[in-house]
Order: sequence, then C-alpha cells, then structure tokens
Amino acid sequence: DRMLDMGFLPAIRRILSMLPAKRQTLLFSATMSSDIEKLARTTMKDPKLIEVGPRGQTAPQV
Repeated sequence: DRMLDMGFLPAIRRILSMLPAKRQTLLFSATMSSDIEKLARTTMKDPKLIEVGPRGQTAPQV
C-alpha cells in the first residue's frame, strides 16, 4: 500500500509484466486500498481476498 502511495506503481507494473504468464502470485497487505484491489484484479487470475477481521479495524494483537 505504501509503495503505491510513494509512486512505485509504474515500477511494480513493469516488474509484473516481465514475469511468466504461468505463475503463482501472492499479495499480502495490512491494508487493502482500492488501488491494491485494482492491481490484484488486473494482474492476477481469479484473485481471492482473505480477511482476518472487519475492514477499518486494527487487529488487537498489532
């Protein structure tokens, strides 16, 4: 998330474009902004979202 905030999206897209089409891609983020969700939808095949708690709440163990 912070990498996108800092303007790294073009570099991330360039790196992703160099990867083989057949691959396993995992994306982890403490926060899932709409930009991250859009990136996942456009660069991953059938992405799945797994949440450990309600959105907008900080986990008590963090």
